[in-house]
Amino acid sequence: MAITLGKDVAVSIGGNVASARNATFSYSVNTIDIGEYGVRTAAVYPISYTGSVSIEFNDSSDLGSLYSWITAGTEITVSGGAGAWSFPAVITGASETAGIDGVATFTVEAQMTRTGTRAV
Repeated sequence: MAITLGKDVAVSIGGNVASARNATFSYSVNTIDIGEYGVRTAAVYPISYTGSVSIEFNDSSDLGSLYSWITAGTEITVSGGAGAWSFPAVITGASETAGIDGVATFTVEAQMTRTGTRAV
């Protein structure tokens, strides 16, 4: 069994994020519950899936064109992780935390989109 350390994993969100401190990738399935007539149990059917990522980093130069991408709804590619995550996405949020006696950190959130679509 191979164990991968986070420090050995590259993270990219529209380009390499060299100072990534923490990244959380996830996929989830959206379902619909259907209760058939005359049956006491409900059936669960998958109808779509969603990918998302949250990346925390330190270097403000990694922000690049982040803010213009947010306002323009620019589609980017998100990839990285030991699980080889990769999907097209739009940035849905960005924040900066500047602790009085600590290092400033930036957090970027992105959600998967379909290729060729544009966020509204």
